[in-house]
Amino acid sequence: MFVAFDQIEKRGVMSGSVPAEFGVEGYFFRYESHFVYWRRLPNGDIGISTILHERMHQMDRFKEDFF
Repeated sequence: MFVAFDQIEKRGVMSGSVPAEFGVEGYFFRYESHFVYWRRLPNGDIGISTILHERMHQMDRFKEDFF
């Protein structure tokens, strides 16, 4: 998974945008059986917001981590 994190900056993973209804600017990608949510921090770095197993209810957990 850490290799995938390193690939975010190089656009080596296909990331989708977080839906606009959440009111945050962020992205996500799937890694094996997990969803990785990330965003660009104010200083330009990449921040991993949360990592969820596919069985978890994504929307409820996502709201907890971003709000």
